[in-house]
Amino acid sequence: MTTQRTDKLERVARYSRSLRQLFQLLLGATAIALLVGTLLIATGTDPYDTSVTVGGAIYVGDVIPAVLRSMAVVGFILSTGILLKVLFHLVKLFGLYAQGKIFSADNVYQIRQIGIAVMLIPTLWTLGLIAVLLVPGHGIASRIRIDEAPFTELVVGIIIIVVSWIMDVGRELREEQDLVV
Repeated sequence: MTTQRTDKLERVARYSRSLRQLFQLLLGATAIALLVGTLLIATGTDPYDTSVTVGGAIYVGDVIPAVLRSMAVVGFILSTGILLKVLFHLVKLFGLYAQGKIFSADNVYQIRQIGIAVMLIPTLWTLGLIAVLLVPGHGIASRIRIDEAPFTELVVGIIIIVVSWIMDVGRELREEQDLVV
């Protein structure tokens, strides 16, 4: 390996270590926010919010039915869980880069998992909207915002998964070429 390539690989490893630490910090902060947010939504003690949003349906009022509050808690936990999953796989991915593993099956796996997690966002949103529309006794939403549907996340998730597939094919071709030489 040339000196220039070694320098580039060292730089990638250095930046990757820094990004890994950043994502570890964000992972910890998000986990704490999950606990605090769950308590605030579940108890209805958030002083800044007198509304609950479930699957694009927004409910406003002083008294929000328990079923809606429960659905909001579950939705919040699941959506924060998706964010935690993305951060976890970013920590793993940049850890691999920091080790100098640029094209490996593990990298492809981490990227694919990020794509899958991103695609879970519109799935969760749709399930929340269906639940709100099907569960009796939920009252009337002050408004339902279909225009805020996370369709972009669906497209981004698909693109990430396709990129991971292309990287996997490239990795396999490279390994095959290394065996031939």
